Amino acid sequence: MYESQPFIVSQAPAADRAAFYRRTYAHVAGAFAAFGALLFYFFYSGFADMVMNGLFALVNATGSFGWLIVMLAFWGGTYVAQRMATSGASMASQYAGLSLYVILEALIFIPLIAMVAHQTNGIEHVGEILIPACGVTGVLVFGLSVAVFFTGVDFSFLRVAIIIGSIAALGAIIVFSIMGINPGTWFSLAMILLMATVILYQTWVIKDQCSTQDHVLAAFILFSAFVTLLWYVIQFFMGRRSE
Repeated sequence: MYESQPFIVSQAPAADRAAFYRRTYAHVAGAFAAFGALLFYFFYSGFADMVMNGLFALVNATGSFGWLIVMLAFWGGTYVAQRMATSGASMASQYAGLSLYVILEALIFIPLIAMVAHQTNGIEHVGEILIPACGVTGVLVFGLSVAVFFTGVDFSFLRVAIIIGSIAALGAIIVFSIMGINPGTWFSLAMILLMATVILYQTWVIKDQCSTQDHVLAAFILFSAFVTLLWYVIQFFMGRRSE
């Protein structure tokens, strides 16, 4: 049980701090398990084919704006999920927000996994890209987390760089979507660097600004950063394979 008056994580007694981290990363692991299970179900039930057919129809009807419409819908759903998981909301609302976000991520990954399947000659062979991509993502996440937890560095200075980088990335994504441009591996590398910076900052925020009762919100924040990093690592491996 948590104490009645929660502490900021970095200021909490060792036992409460350890319990917070266990609960947070257990929720992150659970979110990834649900994310993987949903993707498996989507592709082996035929639901992914329905989504891809709908996406093709949308692109045919709207041209290069189709993917932008999908991304805007995803960002809108993400905003709703974030509001539901905000600190101070009921625990039920926080879990609903995290669950909604996991579903949204699984849906937005369908086109990416479909492209991986096309490049590897079938869904049965997607592990040729997904396994090394997941491995690299895991190593990056571990290294960045260690840097926050064991160095004691104040990473608050990264906030400005993240805001500027995110605005630039958003602008680039919109331009690429409208013009139908394939950004290539260089953009994936830039986004991997940006997401590594985000993970450093958000992990620091969780450690130094979240309370010990915010484990669901913390899991939401970390899952969001980790799964976005995975997206761009997969894209990088795809780009390298096609070169």
